[in-house]
Amino acid sequence: MKAILTYTTMIEDKPVDHTRLFDTDKAKKICDVNNTFGNAVQEIYITDKGVIFYYGINDRELKIANQKTAKEWIGKNEPEKYIEFFGEVEEG
Repeated sequence: MKAILTYTTMIEDKPVDHTRLFDTDKAKKICDVNNTFGNAVQEIYITDKGVIFYYGINDRELKIANQKTAKEWIGKNEPEKYIEFFGEVEEG
């Protein structure tokens, strides 16, 4: 699936909008997000440029993820995938 999405980053304390094409066929799938019944409800992807986005299985929409929240969720729920995509981390 493809969609053109806009997201905002802060550059030198100023918001900058970025409009990019996101494509599930070209991005790398990190993992699924399952509901309490074990059914996949979202798929999390990462682009070659490192932007995390997700595909909502029920609403069939691509959306930009909150980058910090998505990485935290992956780290808590899929630690091996976190290491695979974001690198090794120091033990606590």
